[in-house]
Order: sequence, then C-alpha cells, then structure tokens
Amino acid sequence: MNKHFLYVVAAAFLALGILSCKKEETSSTVPSLQGLLLDDEPVPYVAPGTTITIKADVSSIYTSDDKTPSQPIGIYWIASMNSKTIQRDTTTRNINTSNPPFTFKAEELGKVTITCYAFAGPDYINSTAACTFSVIDPEHSLSGLEGTISSIAGNKYYTTDINGTTWMANNLYGTQDGVSFYLSSVTDSFIGRFYTWEEARRACPAGWSLPTAAEWDALGTDACALMANAVLLEEQMWTYWPGMDITNAKGFNAIPAGYVDFTGGRNNVQGFMNYAIFWTADTSDDEEKGEFRYIYADKPEVQKGFGSKTSLALSVRCIKE
Repeated sequence: MNKHFLYVVAAAFLALGILSCKKEETSSTVPSLQGLLLDDEPVPYVAPGTTITIKADVSSIYTSDDKTPSQPIGIYWIASMNSKTIQRDTTTRNINTSNPPFTFKAEELGKVTITCYAFAGPDYINSTAACTFSVIDPEHSLSGLEGTISSIAGNKYYTTDINGTTWMANNLYGTQDGVSFYLSSVTDSFIGRFYTWEEARRACPAGWSLPTAAEWDALGTDACALMANAVLLEEQMWTYWPGMDITNAKGFNAIPAGYVDFTGGRNNVQGFMNYAIFWTADTSDDEEKGEFRYIYADKPEVQKGFGSKTSLALSVRCIKE
C-alpha cells in the first residue's frame, strides 16, 4: 500500500471522526521531537485474527529547536484497547541502526489504538504517531435494518416489496467486481461494495437487475421513507436534522455509505455518514455519465444526479426480474 493512498485514507477518516493518526503538538518551551509518521497503517475495520504490521517512518524526525539531540533517538510501541494497554514493545532502539516493524494480532473485538513513541532522553518531549482501527464482527456490527432475509447467490440479503417490485434492502456485495469500503472487505456484508457504472450493469446476480431511473422514481421522493435508523458500532449513521423524520416506512434500509472517487488513480472514500448514492441503469445524454439517485443527510427528498462511469464507484441495489 503506497504512502499517497494512506495519506488520503487517513485524511478522510480524520474528517469523519473514525480514524485518528496524528503527531503530538506542544507549545512547551522544552524542545520536542517532531515529524514521526507511520507506514502501512491498517484499514479502519479488521476481522478477528487479522495480523497488523506497522512500521515507523523515522526519516523526517526533527527537533523543535533545530538542534541535534544529545542522545540517540529511539522508538517504542504500545497497543491499547479502550484505554487499557494490551501489548507493548518497549525495547530501546536507536533508529539509526534498528527500526523493525511492530506486529499486532487482532483478537478481541473493540477499538484498538497503536502508538509509536520517539524519544531522546529527558531533555526532549517525546514525539508520537498513532492509528486507530476497530476489530469487528461483521454479523453484529450494523443494526436497525428491516425486511425479509433471503439467500441470494449464496449471500444474505434483506428484501422488501415496494409497489409490486421486490428490491434488495441492503447494498450489493459478494461479487468479483467492485471495491470494499476503504479496502476493508470485512465490511462488505453490511456496507456493501462500490461499483463503477459498467460494473454495476453486470454485477446483479442471476434473476436480478440494475433498476432503471424510472424504477427508482417509482419509489417516490420521500427520502425519510427509505432511510434506515441504522447504528454502526454504537454510532447512529444518519445524523438527525430538523425536518428529517426517518421512518424507513418502505423498508428500503438506505445507509449513508458514501461513495468512492477514483480521480487521479486514488481510492478516495467520500460522503460516509452523509450520502447514500445508487447507480441507475440509465445514462446522460452524452453517454459519458451514468445517472444516479442519492439521499443526503439533511434533504428530505431523493435527489437525482449524473456521474462519471469510470471515476466514481457507488452503491448498488438490485430488483427481482
């Protein structure tokens, strides 16, 4: 995984309050070490049994007083869960001669923080870099969905009948096409995968198809009737706004999974906890853009839009043929 992608991922999760990777700032007059970074940070959600390997990027460490520390710079690691230390590696190392990665095996469910500390004796304040991720059970991470549970192409889906049409009532997953949320496949079964328009056209399993714009419009414009009162890891997914009375009256179970932007070769998740965006089978007049429907957190009506068939990856719902 390259550093550029990791930077984008970390920036997105900082904006959402889910991932926190930062260096310590201080206004003290005591000089401090600064510039410690992490390489190969984990995806935000992992399954139990996953082995996490992280390495410290010490190439950019500097001192706030622009002087060479009187002692060699060393590093050590601590992993904690719910503020309780669960693993530590406090072996003193000189980063000029030794900088092995830190390895952690995720076993217990919960939020894990791995912190690297750089130090240079008592005359300098430590520099820290940390990353946070959650060890989850995908079967019990998301609650609040409604509907009949069916097995479709070997995967579990909720379904709902709306105006005589049977809809999948959770986002499509379990396919070869599409990309996982932040490349974290453990989330596929409850967040779904994200598809380009061309992928969406062929992704629905046998006996199901991608809805047309007209079929989407038959659902009506009441977004609140389509939004689920979903809770992800004890956090309400849709923020309650004035005028938004989320009822999920049609059992559609829309969740704000956001979308993926591939512009510039990146895999950039956008709009998580704010947007639910779905491809239709229709295109724009110039055929270069696909038509989609979206729900925004503070808009009570379903919205229409067009997006690049190749640089956007959106959620997919299928209807029974």
